[in-house]
Amino acid sequence: AGARSAEKDPPKGHEGTPVKAPEERKTDTIVQYIVVRKDLTKKPLKWSWGSVISNSCHASVAAIVAGMDDPVVKKYVTQVQQMHKVTLAAPDEESLVKISKELQEQGIEHKLWIEEPEKIPTCLAVRPMERSKIQPHLSKLKLFR
Repeated sequence: AGARSAEKDPPKGHEGTPVKAPEERKTDTIVQYIVVRKDLTKKPLKWSWGSVISNSCHASVAAIVAGMDDPVVKKYVTQVQQMHKVTLAAPDEESLVKISKELQEQGIEHKLWIEEPEKIPTCLAVRPMERSKIQPHLSKLKLFR
């Protein structure tokens, strides 16, 4: 009489909804990484922040459009409110081009944006993909701040 069940009710969160265990919450988030040259806004180049941001937007859209046949990219663009982007910094043109070559060698689809008519590599954007597939390739870079 009065034996208690070994099972407990799941913990409750906001408004009494069950809180998922960490292993249940883990999903491989689709993310787009963008790598931007940190030196563009500094002397001697002194680009405006607007120009740098515009170039990053161009690269992002170009990488998405190039990958539109990929089901992961399709999912990314249909979930506008859940889009994730991470913006990383490359110190200069040489390092940005090197990152692009390494990604290419590893089969990671991306768009290296070249500003015209100056032919200046400014940034790159990786095709949206699962974080676990791309993060290890860019883990040495710091956030763009």
